[in-house]
Amino acid sequence: MKKHLYTTLAIVCVGLAVGCKSKKATMVAFSDLEGEWNIVEMNGGKLDPEETRQLVVFDVDRQTLSGYAGCNRMSCQIDHNESQKNRIKFSKIVSTRMACMDMRYEHELLKTLDKVVRFGVEDDAKPLQSIAFYGADDTKLLVIGKK
Repeated sequence: MKKHLYTTLAIVCVGLAVGCKSKKATMVAFSDLEGEWNIVEMNGGKLDPEETRQLVVFDVDRQTLSGYAGCNRMSCQIDHNESQKNRIKFSKIVSTRMACMDMRYEHELLKTLDKVVRFGVEDDAKPLQSIAFYGADDTKLLVIGKK
């Protein structure tokens, strides 16, 4: 009887240990931002990159962001320090000044970039296919998808 009790107890303990084992979280590094990305979500709304025509290009070595805001070209400096891991700030944001019929996505993107303070993993895919950017109040502001 004791043998069955100990066996059952051992099986339960192993099951609990395996079940409680936490999955290692995927981390995103500053270098993971390198390359071309579509804006796929902004301020809680899903976006179709074919419709918005927004594209950002990260140059990690130069710490710059450039791209297409929807109507105009844009660029800015990236303020990032490796000691602060996922902290990021976009500064000195500039864009060309062409007028287009619908500039709502462009204006929203430029305002939103100015509010970003950190970035993180949006999904656990390897290699990373999407990265989220957050504001000071931890609100998800942007999600970019690998082009």
